Amino acid sequence: MKKYVGLSLLALTFVGCSPLQKAMKSEDLEFKSKVANQYYEQQKYRKAIRLYEQVETSFRGRPDYEDLYFNFAEATYLTKEYMTAAERFKLFAATYPRSEKREEALLKEIKCGVELSPVYSLDQTITNTTINKLQKFIDQYPGSDFIFEANSIMSQMNKKLEKKAFENAKQLNTIGPYTRNYGAAIVALDNFIYDYPGTEYKEEALFYKLDSAYKLAMNSVYSRLEERLNNAKGMYDALLRFNDETKYKEKADDMLEDINTELQKISK
Repeated sequence: MKKYVGLSLLALTFVGCSPLQKAMKSEDLEFKSKVANQYYEQQKYRKAIRLYEQVETSFRGRPDYEDLYFNFAEATYLTKEYMTAAERFKLFAATYPRSEKREEALLKEIKCGVELSPVYSLDQTITNTTINKLQKFIDQYPGSDFIFEANSIMSQMNKKLEKKAFENAKQLNTIGPYTRNYGAAIVALDNFIYDYPGTEYKEEALFYKLDSAYKLAMNSVYSRLEERLNNAKGMYDALLRFNDETKYKEKADDMLEDINTELQKISK
C-alpha cells in the first residue's frame, strides 16, 4: 500500500510540474532556450526572462543566439524594467556589432531613457543623457530606418527641457510675495526667448516680462522710476508686436494705463 501511495505522489508531482518548472530544473541549455523563446512568442515575458537569465552567460556572443539575446532585452523592456532593459540593449549592441538589429537595439536603449525621464519639474540629467545618445545615433546612422522615430524622440525631449526652462524663468515672477525677483525674472525670460526663439511659450514669456517690468517699476525708488516705466512700456509694445490680439491684452492694457499715469505725474 505504501508503495502505491509513493508512486501516486510521484505521478502527481510530475503532472503538476509546469513547462517553466521543467525548463528551470533542466540542465539542457538548448531546451531552456527553446522554452524561453516559446514563452516570448506567447507574450509571457516574465517567464521567458527567468529562463533567459539562466542561459545568458553560456550563450553570449554566439551568432546563432543573437535573436535570443535581443528577445531577452525586448522582454525586459516590455515588462517595463527600463533600467535593466537599457543595459541589456546596450550589451546586445556591443556583443553583436554587425547585427541587423543593432540600430534597433541602440534606439531601444534610448527609449528606455525616455521612459525613465522624469516630469519636467524634476532633475533632467536622464533627459540630457538621452538627448546626447540620440544625437550620437542620428549622427552615426543618418539613413537609418529609425531616423524619423529618433528625430521625433529628440523633439519630445527638447520640449521637456524647454518647458522646464520656461517654468524656471517664470517662477521668479510668480513665487511668493517676499521672494519674487522681478529684475532676475526679466533677465531669465530674456535668456529663455533667446535660447528658444521658436518656442510655443513666447507669448506667455513676453507677458511675464511685461508683468515683471511693470511690478519692478511700480515698486521702484523714485530715482529709477521713469527709466523702469519706459522699459515696461517697451515690453508692452513687444508683446503687442508679437500678437496684437494676445489673450493677455486686457491685463496688458491695464498695466499700460497705470504706466502712462505715472509717467504723466513725473512729467509734471
